Amino acid sequence: MADKAVDVVIIGSGIAGLMAAHLLADHLNVMIITKSNLAQSNSSLAQGGMAAAINPPDSWGSHYADTLEAGHHHHHLDHLELLVKRAPLIVKKLEELGVEFDRDQHGRLKLGMEGAHSHRRIVHAEGDQTGRAITAALIRQVHHRLQVLEQTMVQSLLLTDAGVAGVETDRGTVRARATILATGGAGQLYRYTSNVPEATGDGLALAYRAGARLIDMEFVQFHPTLLVRDQQTYGLISEAVRGEGAFLVNRNGERLMAWHPLKDLAPRDVVSRSIEQALQCEEAIFLDCRAVENFAQRFPGLMKRCQQAQIDENQPLLPVAPGAHFFSGGIETNAIGQTSLPGLYAIGEVACTGVHGANRLASNSLLEGLVFAEQVATYLRDVPLFDGGESPLEEERPVAGGCPPTKAAIQSKMTAYVGMNRDESGLQEMKRWLEPYMMGALYPRGSTSHEELERRNMVLVAWMITEAALLRKESRGGHYRSDHPEKDEREWAGTTVAISQVEGIIKEEKANRRIMPLRR
Repeated sequence: MADKAVDVVIIGSGIAGLMAAHLLADHLNVMIITKSNLAQSNSSLAQGGMAAAINPPDSWGSHYADTLEAGHHHHHLDHLELLVKRAPLIVKKLEELGVEFDRDQHGRLKLGMEGAHSHRRIVHAEGDQTGRAITAALIRQVHHRLQVLEQTMVQSLLLTDAGVAGVETDRGTVRARATILATGGAGQLYRYTSNVPEATGDGLALAYRAGARLIDMEFVQFHPTLLVRDQQTYGLISEAVRGEGAFLVNRNGERLMAWHPLKDLAPRDVVSRSIEQALQCEEAIFLDCRAVENFAQRFPGLMKRCQQAQIDENQPLLPVAPGAHFFSGGIETNAIGQTSLPGLYAIGEVACTGVHGANRLASNSLLEGLVFAEQVATYLRDVPLFDGGESPLEEERPVAGGCPPTKAAIQSKMTAYVGMNRDESGLQEMKRWLEPYMMGALYPRGSTSHEELERRNMVLVAWMITEAALLRKESRGGHYRSDHPEKDEREWAGTTVAISQVEGIIKEEKANRRIMPLRR
């Protein structure tokens, strides 16, 4: 591919990236770059739906309060207010784009219930295939209106003395006056995950190497119910299934969550740790779906996965385990998606807007991606675009040496030491294990394949999560320190904590090689 120049380049093809592209395509020259294909993203797998306070007695204030409670009061309050107030309008906008949300016999939107919500406020499309329905509608809108580069890996952000001026890919340079990261999360850092194979933290690593600020990286949300049989994952079981009456039991039929006031609809971090504790005691846990009316019709996507796992659809007792699901932290942004670097924007899961706090409320993720995609698109349409400068910065940087660890090795270590239960000794052990690979993670030039660059990105993101988890000596939301189980509301409520910069933490590798500082 010859080098290209566009107004806006968007990295990633999930709901956030697609919505931004749709809203910008009639106004600016837009390109989407994705390392797989346009339809492959975490968004396309989203089942539970999207939260919106539509019908009284529900209100945006109630949605706001539920989000605060689930996220342990660790939010950017202005951004959160924007999120919940825009939700009903986003539903209408999606319907205008052709998304057919499920309705009852009277034509009213069916509103589902999920964990930690105080009202039925979850809209769905095609039962449990909401993400796919929204993604497909957006792809129909954009595919003929902009440029798309599929099967293309972004290797680095193009830096100038003025800021970010595009990207370097394995197929050439794309210069842009606005670069939007919409690359999703990093669930593939863990053994079990609801995420697509492509979710290896690439955008987080790209932004960090360029000098952007990342925050709250310790807050990793584990979804309580992945369908897992014989150590194999068959995807996520939507929280909506519990909202319709399913409940967690052990092999004796005893209910796991009977102790909690919200029972099986307790916040995700609480349910996940309860299941994990049972599994560590070699207690098998199942989701009993036999009380769910019209189970096969209500959850067709789940039924397909049950068939793949050879589970009897007439006796839906589903074996479950928690898995990495969502990153509440990420690249710090303001209300219009701007990062700390001129010319660089971030939206969706790769961004940290502060709306999720320490633990995301169910069905707020699609909403966040759409709301802040709308925000950044509105801004970029109405202002002169960034002049990125002419001359890319050139620096003497070492070519990556050595072979990064395998994905399986990273997943095993992260699950053991930086999973749902963390402590000082385990986190320090994870740092020691990562240290020899950090030179290649910080300076990945010379990586020979997509897969190798992904592994270097995974090492860097694993380090950031580990370091952030060491810094936060309390338990809050998706971050649980077994050596500091108590929360300190006075110290942390309503705040964010930046990760320490990697080059300021590692002084020397064991081989006494200096890890060179990144340019800031």
